[in-house]
Amino acid sequence: MTYVVVDIETTGFDPTSDDIIEIGAVRMDGNQAVETFHRLIRPSRSIPQEITDLTGISNDMVKTAPALEDALPEFLSFLGDSVMVAHNLQFDRSFIQQKCESIGHTLLGADGLCTLNLARILFPSLSNYRLENVARTLQIDVDETHRGVADALLAGQVLYKLEQKAIRLPLLVLQNLSQLASLYSSITSDWFSQQAAHVLEQSGDTLPEPLDVRDGLVFAKEPERTPKRNGRAGVLDHLEDLGRKASELLGPDGPMSRLLEGYEPRAGQMTMIEKVSEALVHGKHAVIEAGTGTGKSMAYLIPAVLYALATDEKVVVSTHTIALQDQIEQRDFPTLQRLFDGTISLAVQKGRKNYVCLRKIKGESTAQSFVTPMDEIQGVMSLLVWLTETPDGTRDTLSTGAVGHAQWARVQSETDSCINKRCPFFRPCYYFRAKGAAQLADVVVTNHSLLLSDMKADNRVLPKYDALVIDEAHHLEEQATKHLGSEVHAVQLAAFANRLSRDRGKSGVLADLRTRAAESPTAPKRMVERLDAAQEWIEEIQRTCDHAFNILGGLVPQGKAEYRLTDAWRQTDEFRLFVQAMDELAHPLKSLEELQQSLQEWAKNAVSDDEAGRIVDASGFLGTWIESVRLLESTSLELPDFVTWIERRGTSRPRWSVHRAPIDVSAALRSALFERYDKVILTSATLSVKGNFDYVVAQLGLQESVRDGKLIATHVPSPFDYSAQAMLCVPNDVPELAKMSPQEAAMWLGDSLYQLAVVSQGRILALFTSHQMLRETAKLIRQPLRQHGLQLLAQEIDGGRTAMLEAFRNNPKSVLLGAQSFWEGIDLPGDQLTTLVIVRLPFAPPTHPVTEARHERIEQNGTSPFWASSLPEAVVRFRQGFGRLIRTRQDKGVVVVYDKRLITQRYGTTFVQSLPGVRPLVAPERDVLSHIQTFLGQSAR
Repeated sequence: MTYVVVDIETTGFDPTSDDIIEIGAVRMDGNQAVETFHRLIRPSRSIPQEITDLTGISNDMVKTAPALEDALPEFLSFLGDSVMVAHNLQFDRSFIQQKCESIGHTLLGADGLCTLNLARILFPSLSNYRLENVARTLQIDVDETHRGVADALLAGQVLYKLEQKAIRLPLLVLQNLSQLASLYSSITSDWFSQQAAHVLEQSGDTLPEPLDVRDGLVFAKEPERTPKRNGRAGVLDHLEDLGRKASELLGPDGPMSRLLEGYEPRAGQMTMIEKVSEALVHGKHAVIEAGTGTGKSMAYLIPAVLYALATDEKVVVSTHTIALQDQIEQRDFPTLQRLFDGTISLAVQKGRKNYVCLRKIKGESTAQSFVTPMDEIQGVMSLLVWLTETPDGTRDTLSTGAVGHAQWARVQSETDSCINKRCPFFRPCYYFRAKGAAQLADVVVTNHSLLLSDMKADNRVLPKYDALVIDEAHHLEEQATKHLGSEVHAVQLAAFANRLSRDRGKSGVLADLRTRAAESPTAPKRMVERLDAAQEWIEEIQRTCDHAFNILGGLVPQGKAEYRLTDAWRQTDEFRLFVQAMDELAHPLKSLEELQQSLQEWAKNAVSDDEAGRIVDASGFLGTWIESVRLLESTSLELPDFVTWIERRGTSRPRWSVHRAPIDVSAALRSALFERYDKVILTSATLSVKGNFDYVVAQLGLQESVRDGKLIATHVPSPFDYSAQAMLCVPNDVPELAKMSPQEAAMWLGDSLYQLAVVSQGRILALFTSHQMLRETAKLIRQPLRQHGLQLLAQEIDGGRTAMLEAFRNNPKSVLLGAQSFWEGIDLPGDQLTTLVIVRLPFAPPTHPVTEARHERIEQNGTSPFWASSLPEAVVRFRQGFGRLIRTRQDKGVVVVYDKRLITQRYGTTFVQSLPGVRPLVAPERDVLSHIQTFLGQSAR
């Protein structure tokens, strides 16, 4: 194939109303451009300023350029019968096609090669697929000019590198990719066939050693996990020596100092080791606040390993974020293995739906057809490539840009759709690999979600363990609230119903099952008739559920996002209508539950493993849908220890959901964790308020442990010198943003952020508590920042969290606006982040149903909800946000708080006193900017 790689610059995104202002094209021979085409084109309207800022193409530059009708035929002549290639071919081709038609020309052929789609298929783990990011991943030098020829050449080089990646894939995978691509693009199919022919010529159909193949599916083999057991017995002579031994390992002349170059013992880490060891040896719980830089993961992992070796009991470590879980697995586990000479066994176990099901991927790959949407076909292709690379088959290593959430839901591992030993992929199953490794491990790392699922399932999820370490423990109450409650979403309920039966029963899971039942000798009697009836019941039930959601949704006041269902609701007409609607479902729901049981019996007698899998899948989908309907039905039940509410998302087309959560989780945590296990260690960088742990003790149900003398509570200070490394600033001429509309607040805030960004030359993270204020501020400051050479990155506008953080790291002259998820779990050491802005103190909305119900309980006990709950929760959140700034001993930075309550309200001192040795500089904004400039050592620009 001869390739011409094309890139166009336009005045906007609409081919019918916007214009092409530049065409760049290169004819490629391998990695080299052999011929180049370039034309600027005079548009029919003025070029928007943001396009000029992005591309450098101004109105003056195109004033004398040829018109479209002159330039486009020249390009078509250059293209000839070559294959058109572009990064996002659909965009470029649709523009060129539209403009060709407008001047009476034809763009021959509707097919081509898209490097964006090929990158999604061949690199399924990338965080984003912008041309520049793909090129950097492939180690190609990037020209930042965003001009036609430069970008076309870059895309051509990317195509060459994609070919190099493709020919490293197994022949069978390339053949499968070619076959799937043929469903939407013959040229893409031919491209994969070419790579397959090259592989066949060079290495035949030999499968590389790290890979295995089963039932036509290629996947990575399970890594060798068998630990060396020699030498375990002599690690500790007595359990009481645990603390001493752990300290020796991390001491100034200990093994760790010989393993890690530049290693320095930390006093705080030694203190934490001592407290963790005391809890493990003497059977106590511990609450340990360990400041940033303490090295807390090693401070609990090393005692945990020693305890497991000495007692032959398992220790479980639970984290809240995937980032910390990955850090422990990828950074700490290898160090521990070296420290203990490979004599220990460590494993990670995640929730089952985090793992892919090989059988379902196989089913998806054979179910694609010419009517399947292109993005779904490409998603399956991405999965086939990903299987050759992923060591553990978990969702975390797969980009949502390659495989979306809905498609992942179809291939995830699930208990209800598992056929266990009948599955042809049972032995290599990723979920059972992880479960088996966890059973054998000395230390198992999991997450709060799975820990609480295990607690809810009476400890049938995780392997039996003797001691528990909960890191990021400040999230435990929040996660317990979520997992001990329930929720049902109208959109998800409808999606499951549509998957079970659609097109009036002509398609869907049950229609497929009906065809099988008609042909299967083992299908139960009347199964075809029962499946026909089931499809009618599902439609009837779904209509009723939609009606029920609308009844509940009508209760949500205009302009509000949620409405709490209290006892007063039970006296309304809406309640009676809701109960009446759900009562009508009694018979069809019971019939469907009986059908599900029959499906499970049929699966046991299925004629083949494939048939058994299809039946179990259908049974699982049906069971999940029925469970959700039952949850909706239970909304009418009165549960005094729970709060129930209806929630709305969206305005023009509202999406309804019903939620239920426990008002107090402390009793459940006390009975399931702190009474069941006598060694539970909770740690985080933020557990105390003004130096005491009363809030977390009450929140998690540890009062009895305190009374019985079974709780160790200690604060381990950070090794950082915050008084020298950080400056806290509060401009005292800030208006009260809380009393302003988001638009008014954004006008003031935007100007202030702009001035701050100019002084600090970017490297700013601004933390918001309101998404609306964030969006309004982004609108106002994007253009002024761009004129000053500064890039704006705004959450939910410029990309997802991971992609924005990567862009922020790559471009120091950036201002990042974030909310919620940006308040913690972000590591931007050194000069990556020098200025942190906290727009408002992070108080939770007191009107949220769970918060409201908890505050009512607190008031009933004669206590102030603000001082007992709202303030401590906000302080912990504030400290998490503050902790984003200083990450190493070399860091230096400024925190600016645009909320005067920090200095004007009595409770403001609680925030300040909870910070490590930092006192606020209070001054007018102009003086604050001057102090910041001096502190950061920046010169005015």
